[in-house]
Amino acid sequence: MDKDTLERMADVAHLHLEAQEIEQLSKELGTLLEKFDKLSQVATDEIAPTAHPITDKNVLREDEVWASLAIEDVLKNAPDKEERFFRVPRIIE
Repeated sequence: MDKDTLERMADVAHLHLEAQEIEQLSKELGTLLEKFDKLSQVATDEIAPTAHPITDKNVLREDEVWASLAIEDVLKNAPDKEERFFRVPRIIE
C-alpha cells in the first residue's frame, strides 16, 4: 500500500499519524493486501458456499407444564420462614 493512499485514509478517519507510523503501517498493510491477493487466487469453484462453517445445532427440549410443589411442602424443612418466604440473615447493611 502506498503512503499517499494511507495518508488519505488516515485523513478521512480523522487520524493523525506520524511519518514513522505511516511508514510502518504502509509496509504492514501492503503485506496484508498481498496475502489477501493470494487467497483470492485459490480455486473455490467446486466448493459450495456455507453460511456458517459449524454445523452443530443447539438442541432444545419442548416446554412442558407440570404442577409445582405446594408452598407448605417447600417450606416445611426451612430453618426459618416468614409467611410464604424463606427467611435468611441480612448480609448487606
